[in-house]
Amino acid sequence: MKSSLLKMNKLKGVLSILALLFSLMSISVSPSPFLLILAYLVHELGHIFFAKLMGADILKISGGVFHLSISYDTKGISYLKEAVVCSGGIIFNLITAISVYLINTSNSDTLSTFFVLNLSLALMNLYPVSILDGGGLLKSLILWKIRGDVAEKLIKWTSFFFAILLWLLSVYIQIIFSSNVSLLFISIFLLIQLCFSI
Repeated sequence: MKSSLLKMNKLKGVLSILALLFSLMSISVSPSPFLLILAYLVHELGHIFFAKLMGADILKISGGVFHLSISYDTKGISYLKEAVVCSGGIIFNLITAISVYLINTSNSDTLSTFFVLNLSLALMNLYPVSILDGGGLLKSLILWKIRGDVAEKLIKWTSFFFAILLWLLSVYIQIIFSSNVSLLFISIFLLIQLCFSI
């Protein structure tokens, strides 16, 4: 029992280091790390805004290499309100992307990059993997209709299915186009993070 627990902790340590490396690589392949961080900030402000609007208390805001993380208390709100909070970052990124697109009349490279980063972040977070907002949204909607162990198993297997699907797509794109490894890094990062939730 102790040896299997020790092996599991070693595996988690190795996976943690790999997640950190993939996170750093994903940021480094961004055309502008500063604009990417700014897009992440917009995203998290969306979560904070909707958490306050829906009556959820913000418990903790912490930063990681790849993202910011916001913990909030959802005990006093419904699953539908929790779904709105999960969508907050996506909504703010989409509003920002549309706004930047509309004001970028001079075709500024910086504004064009910021538009693409916000749109990409919004679309990526729609993906139904439990680590992403789309997974949180899916979880809230499933728990709204189904309770207990069945819901938790459904959420976990759906997340794994879509994470593996994203990884397969990223490998395919890498083989065909061999130009951009960002999606491959992100898919591997998601799979590693999902291993922690087992």
